[in-house]
Amino acid sequence: MSEQGRYTRKRIGRIVDDALRRAGVLGVVPTPFDSVAAAAGLHVEPMEVFAHADDRPLLGALWFEERTLFLEQGQSRVRRRFTQAHELMHALCPWHRAVLRTDTATELFGPTRDAIEAEANTGAALLVFGGSAFAPGPEPLTIADALSVASRHVASVHATLHHCVQADRGMSALVVAGRFRQRDGSLPVWRSVESPSFRRRFGSARALVGDVIAAGSPLSALAAHARTSSEAPTATVRLGAQRLAAQAHDNRHAVLVLLRA
Repeated sequence: MSEQGRYTRKRIGRIVDDALRRAGVLGVVPTPFDSVAAAAGLHVEPMEVFAHADDRPLLGALWFEERTLFLEQGQSRVRRRFTQAHELMHALCPWHRAVLRTDTATELFGPTRDAIEAEANTGAALLVFGGSAFAPGPEPLTIADALSVASRHVASVHATLHHCVQADRGMSALVVAGRFRQRDGSLPVWRSVESPSFRRRFGSARALVGDVIAAGSPLSALAAHARTSSEAPTATVRLGAQRLAAQAHDNRHAVLVLLRA
């Protein structure tokens, strides 16, 4: 993470903690977003399903002048909570008002298209997991730990692993890969996130794995096992000169590979 990125995360972290303290809910799990909204002077209203101008379904919107946050009600509980947290961050970050726009699935769950959406997503995750009160759990981090944390915080396993790895004091990394094999049998690697100590020692996990998980590799076999197993399969893999413990979880959207030194 760049110095600018660290500064932005710290700044947004302070905003999140201040909002949680003003609402009297710092340390409350799962975060009661309605209390946070009320303390910020916001009303939360349901919103019927309707499409954005480019036909993408709207998940949430914020009307600054009326201090009203709208939530589309057809989302799952986990997605609705993230949407509410995302819109709350637009309201809590005073510099967002000038560039605020309604949020669709692309902004909320796809690659963020600008710094404002990235900041809202960063803050939303911090809100979901309780800001500085978040307790990452025992070390070393496992997928079983992440499943437990996800259940407590009413969050997706993907978001939970991402957040737990970032907060991990040990050496861990999350690699996100596609579920569907390419013509050569490989799986595309989309992105990675590393704990601070993992990145200092090994650098980027995506650089270690490469752009694809090659067919026939131990990671490929682990991903295949994860598709049919109710428990996260585990293996020891060699990535370059490094031997790492690996676990995989298939969330039906992506393959999540947790690496640990």
